[in-house]
Amino acid sequence: MKPATRLATISCLLLCIGMMGVVSFARAELRPDQVVILANAKSSESLAVASHYAAQRGVPSTHIVLLDLPLHDNHTRQEYEESVVAPLRRTLEAKQLASTTRVIVTTYGIPLRVEAPMLSKDEKIWLAEVQSWVKASRTRLKQLQSAFEQMTPGSLKLENPTNVPAQDILEMARTMALLPRVDQAWRAAVQHIRQLPQPESEKTLQELLRLTQQYGGWGILLQKEAGPGKSGSSTDNQTMAAWRKILEQTGPYWAGLGRAPIWSQRQLIYRWAEQLFGVRGVLELASAEVDLLTYSYADASLDSDLSLLWWDRDLYPVAWRWGNPLFQDSTAIPDDLPTLMVSRLDAPTADLAKGLVDQALQAERSGLQGTVYFDARGLKAKDATDTYGVYDQSLRDAAEVVKQQSEYRVVLDDAEATLSKPGAAPDVALYIGWYRLRSYEDAFTFKPGAIGYHMASAEAITVHDRGERGWCKNALERGITATLGSVGEPYLDAFPEPARFTALLLTGKYSLAEVYYLTSRYVSWRMVLFGDPLYNPMKGRSRPTADSASSLPVPPSDRPLGDPPARLAQRNQEQQDQMARLVKLFFAAETGSAKPAR
Repeated sequence: MKPATRLATISCLLLCIGMMGVVSFARAELRPDQVVILANAKSSESLAVASHYAAQRGVPSTHIVLLDLPLHDNHTRQEYEESVVAPLRRTLEAKQLASTTRVIVTTYGIPLRVEAPMLSKDEKIWLAEVQSWVKASRTRLKQLQSAFEQMTPGSLKLENPTNVPAQDILEMARTMALLPRVDQAWRAAVQHIRQLPQPESEKTLQELLRLTQQYGGWGILLQKEAGPGKSGSSTDNQTMAAWRKILEQTGPYWAGLGRAPIWSQRQLIYRWAEQLFGVRGVLELASAEVDLLTYSYADASLDSDLSLLWWDRDLYPVAWRWGNPLFQDSTAIPDDLPTLMVSRLDAPTADLAKGLVDQALQAERSGLQGTVYFDARGLKAKDATDTYGVYDQSLRDAAEVVKQQSEYRVVLDDAEATLSKPGAAPDVALYIGWYRLRSYEDAFTFKPGAIGYHMASAEAITVHDRGERGWCKNALERGITATLGSVGEPYLDAFPEPARFTALLLTGKYSLAEVYYLTSRYVSWRMVLFGDPLYNPMKGRSRPTADSASSLPVPPSDRPLGDPPARLAQRNQEQQDQMARLVKLFFAAETGSAKPAR
């Protein structure tokens, strides 16, 4: 899958870590009193890990929240909502912590994964319905493409895509691959007819207008510059004005559709989608609904879903991953519902989970010692959409950043083979590499405080099963202090880009949780972070560089938090009101005396 942004250059990364004293924001360090710790009431070991962390980091004991949860890794969606979300919200409000909590720590004994929801009876009906609309609309659009091409003799006929790269599991991805081809064929037909002499152009103009309206509805006909012809009579002008008014009135409300399934007045909304935006509008809306109601990819790590503690299910696409508002390149609205940072103190045993705290503190006191390893594969990026090549280059960039901005010895392996032989990577301070799937290679010895991650699928599917061969369980068992991985197929761009992650870590200005959330593109997804969220091994130890006009990203702990319960109630009411106003406008247009002519 293509990355959301292009790879940062070495120079930009160096600027990023060279901002000693020229940071443009008022830095407020993440504090222990902004942390809430979750423990499983059914597990004394879980409570012991939580209590140990609170004591060592100075987190108030009142910030430990006991939840009554099953003692296994998997949670159903219903169990998660009823046994985690609901009681945690109530507890934070009761303890007056809702407006101050920025970090949640899950501990040994807290389930690791949330399963996909089960479709309700109504949802099954809606899914079948929108799937049929998608099929019919896509067939009709291909017919329209062919008709537009026939109006343009000698023009290049574009083939419809036979496969869709990247996220072809999404209906919207297939739709977005088709629409540009239809649009190009339509624009070519418009341009061709405009160049025809009279009266020849008149013979085909009416047919083009008819097909255009089918394609893009009144919305496309009202585009002054893109429309195939101009209105002539006063009646035409009155009709256009009436439809333009409806578009202007309903325009603000269409943007909210497609973010959650349409619970009511579905036929009405789709009928107007076709009138206003044509077959392509129906296809886009139906494709969005298919993706929202197809729960095959709706499982997630509990921690990643917990980042959206203050988001109700119908405010984000549970069926798929959600863009992380804390990501440093995010364009999310700053004053929207808050996104929390979540990190896990978990390991094969409770004692090892406690050790994650002790090792972090040791490294903060004495400095993180050892060697930095990057295990690339020698891949060259073809372009910005070549995710494998981009991430491999990011490993090489990360090596350069560490060489130039620290005293660490750096080992870069740029060959296809992984660091696999016993003793190949001694005294690890930092490791990032790939690619060995679910087969941990015992090549590493970790220094206290060591941080590392291996970019491969399902490396955090469990950390408790004795026979598990994934990276996270085995690295934690062998003494790593902080790591991250996925509980399923995450797609490569869900991992932090190595150069971004390394550059921010080296600044010493962000804790582990902040570095992770600033460099992770998604929440409500399959990734999970293991380690003390307050851990900052480079604090006060980063190398100063020349001043720069650039600024570091705003720390997540500095983002507006507001009153989450009040903001959630407001968002729900806004959503209800917007749907009610949209439906009211459609009913008025269908039944009122000012109903526009067809």
